[in-house]
Amino acid sequence: MTVDLRPITAENFQAVIKLEVRPEQSEFVAPNVRGIAETHIYPDAEPRAVYADDELVGFVLFHPVDKDKPAAGHCIVRLMVGAQFQGRGLGRQALEAAVDWIVRERGADRVRLSVVPSNERARGLYRTAGFVETGELDDGEVVMVRQVGS
Repeated sequence: MTVDLRPITAENFQAVIKLEVRPEQSEFVAPNVRGIAETHIYPDAEPRAVYADDELVGFVLFHPVDKDKPAAGHCIVRLMVGAQFQGRGLGRQALEAAVDWIVRERGADRVRLSVVPSNERARGLYRTAGFVETGELDDGEVVMVRQVGS
């Protein structure tokens, strides 16, 4: 199965905003429609739909850490896989696709994200994917960084 990121378009918009996480995960990630709306407030934000082969399975939102300093890295602001697609390793594949996108499209050498402290499942995923906790908090969330450049 190939996981890739695609633009949000008129054709997939409704399906993207209908994707939801499991009810017990809803406190960990904002609805996709909010992420898409944020791109109008933060014009450097970039939303992408996550596809497994040709099936829509998730959503990711990127922001530059500092738009004037690309080497400062890029941030994965949101990453979600729809409830009906969880448990198949798609979260890990979506995370790697997001990291690859940042390296390829933005030339960043580090990727930053933050996670709700009580979301142990996501923290474990990020740790095993090479992210390390920085000791910082961002709006109450634990900040993690992964070096990807040389």
